[in-house]
Amino acid sequence: MNHKFYSSLKRLLFFLCSFLFIFIQANKANGQTADRTQTEFDQLAKAYKTGSLKAEEYLIKADSLTHQLLSEGRNFETKELVNFLSLYEEIAWSIPKYSYARKSYYMLFFNNARMFKKKGASMYYAEKITEEYKREGEHNPLLEQLQKCKIYQEQRLYDKVIAVFEKEREYLKSLPELVRKDKIDHSIALNAMYVLSPTLMGYMKKNDTVEVLKTANLARQIGKAIQSKYPIGRSRMLYNDLLMIDIEHSLANFQKRYDVAAKELGRMEKLKTTYKDQATNFIDINLVRMRIENFFNLKKPDSLLAYIKRYESSPNFGKSQSADLDEFKAKLQALKGNYKEAYNYISDALQHERNLQGTLMAETSDLLYAYTQAEHSGIELQKAEKTKQDRTNWLIIISISASVLILIIYLTMVYRSRKAKIQIETLNNVANMQIIAMEEAKHQAVRDEQQRLGQDLHDGLSASIAAFTHQLEVLSMDVADVTLRDKFISLRVNMAKTYEAVRSKSHDWFNASDKLQELSFEKQVKLLTDHALPNNRYHKMIHIDDHSLVNVDTDTRIALLRIIQEAITNIIKHAKAKNVDILIYSEENSLILTISDDGIGLDEKKSSGNTIGLDSIRRRIQYLNGETTINSTAKGTEIMISLPLVAPYADLY
Repeated sequence: MNHKFYSSLKRLLFFLCSFLFIFIQANKANGQTADRTQTEFDQLAKAYKTGSLKAEEYLIKADSLTHQLLSEGRNFETKELVNFLSLYEEIAWSIPKYSYARKSYYMLFFNNARMFKKKGASMYYAEKITEEYKREGEHNPLLEQLQKCKIYQEQRLYDKVIAVFEKEREYLKSLPELVRKDKIDHSIALNAMYVLSPTLMGYMKKNDTVEVLKTANLARQIGKAIQSKYPIGRSRMLYNDLLMIDIEHSLANFQKRYDVAAKELGRMEKLKTTYKDQATNFIDINLVRMRIENFFNLKKPDSLLAYIKRYESSPNFGKSQSADLDEFKAKLQALKGNYKEAYNYISDALQHERNLQGTLMAETSDLLYAYTQAEHSGIELQKAEKTKQDRTNWLIIISISASVLILIIYLTMVYRSRKAKIQIETLNNVANMQIIAMEEAKHQAVRDEQQRLGQDLHDGLSASIAAFTHQLEVLSMDVADVTLRDKFISLRVNMAKTYEAVRSKSHDWFNASDKLQELSFEKQVKLLTDHALPNNRYHKMIHIDDHSLVNVDTDTRIALLRIIQEAITNIIKHAKAKNVDILIYSEENSLILTISDDGIGLDEKKSSGNTIGLDSIRRRIQYLNGETTINSTAKGTEIMISLPLVAPYADLY
């Protein structure tokens, strides 16, 4: 009893130790593979960064290395492959002339997902590659159609494969001519070959001989059109030649020409030598499957057994490989006549198929859930984006409106400032003109005095001198003494000269200039205000008692004009008034000037005289010994000026 227990325990311990050893070795092998892969990519990156490899050379070598690893059965996780190809991505997206490599970048992820039956991922990367083709102007690269056909073929949904083909049939028929004329990229024609291969299989399953021959013929035309452009990329040449052989092999099997099919497999084997510079490991796994089918059709059990063993030891490229293996073993046993064993193997194959179908259903459910979730997330994201966009649009509208409003206010202020400046300049010009007129009037008074003096000289002194000269002439005629007569004559001549000089001077003074008519002071003020305060914006009332200015001298008049000018300038700049009143009158021994408006008034500092305009008014009034009073409220401003009149002038009034 104890002996059996210890024997069982030893066997259990041995089994556990063996399992642990195998597990450790497997993990170690995986780790070594990962380390080797990382090392190879790091060496390429180092060569590029040190200048040993150019960017284009690095892209080619990194692409080739990835394909080599995939053909060896290396299955990359997405994050892992992103890490290995980080430099590849950097070059493709940062250097414009290598942007074409973006398609190749996504193609590596596509092939990784496609080779290991990751259907959702392969469709995603097919869409990304399609986007890159469209960015370069190719609107139908056939990537998505290619992958759909592959997925439908694996699920034996050949009607859907044919439906995809039928939708693109006319475009596919145009490809040979487009390739020959270099109007499309060779890779698109190669994608068409990948679409035609499962399509051919679909028509074979339906036993539609006419469509089989048409499809095979179209594939030959496209393949030969690509071959006519050799040399192109070596990997594209390899895949094109491989697909053309695959088409002929499938056609030979359909026509039950199994010896011809065997020859086509021999041609496929030779591709490994022709393209030894490329990763061709993936050809082996396809050859093994095809030779198994061929030896079964040729009824060669020994060769069939040998290739089944090779298939069993080959890398696992998908979840259906176990089911395929049991199916092949069932065919072998059936060929040998061992139907019971064949039944057992076919039962195992069916179980694997059921498990695979269950996995596919689970994946489909997950994909449907993820799609539904993504769809709802997309809808919510669209709503959020729309809300965000609406908010942004409102902000833009408000910002533009505020900017326009600020601009309008600014332009209005600039306009008003310029207009006020123009009005002030106009006022100054008119005032200067009026001052010139006043100055001219002052000079005219001087000239009037000269004329009066000239008239007096002519009528008074000249007449007296003329009479005196005449008397000297009479006396010189009455005197008998010659000496005395000569003196009288000499005196008369001198008096005659004096008369001519005085007469000439009187004429000079009298005729010095013509007298100019002077405008009345009220008209001068009205002229000044009409220029500065236009009637369409201001209502003016001007009243001046001309009699009050009769004996006001010219200097005082000029000073009054300057004061009115300063007051109007302040009204234009600060008052925002609509009504302006100017009043001049005499009161007892004083001359009174009042200027009032209905504007916003002056603040405390301005009303106390702390402005240049008001200071100028005060200085002028002080110079004339007058007084200034300023009354300002929110309803307007009044400036009252009082000037003393000279007593004799005041008595006249």
